[in-house]
Amino acid sequence: MFGIVFIICGLVSCQAKKSNVILTDFTKELISMYINDIDNLEAKNRKEEIIIRTHIDTLNYYLFIHSNDYKSYKYCREDFIGQTLYLGHLVRIFGDENLMFYSVTKKVNSQKKCKNKIFIEYDPSVWKICFYKDKSFCKEKTYKVTDEEDISLIQSLVEKHFGGTVPHGAK
Repeated sequence: MFGIVFIICGLVSCQAKKSNVILTDFTKELISMYINDIDNLEAKNRKEEIIIRTHIDTLNYYLFIHSNDYKSYKYCREDFIGQTLYLGHLVRIFGDENLMFYSVTKKVNSQKKCKNKIFIEYDPSVWKICFYKDKSFCKEKTYKVTDEEDISLIQSLVEKHFGGTVPHGAK
């Protein structure tokens, strides 16, 4: 009897965490860098879910990454792209589809409607990475938590995957 209940619970949890996103190597390495950062080791040890939000405007591509500390960040968003598992963390993705960061294997058919659009505000350890539309690195708009944090490792990762970081507009 216990075995049957265990199998059923396992199937239900697998269905709840079904992957429909493939992360790019850049995004995988960024997640690894994020969870191994000294400020995020607790999130790594607790296997907290990782939230990725992407945004595209007329000039730039943005990627925001943070952990869902103690599952205190509740999303009531209609821009859910999908999810996958990486390094034991559930990675949930919201925002605009962007092949620089991930690809979607199966579109999300329906999204749950939010009953009360209540957001729990808290201050996660957010990293923001910015690229110009030509995929060059926008150092001025990239940060780790605060503008004073060292972003040299992020810049090295960008150079590895996208080439040199010639300032935008430079010849």
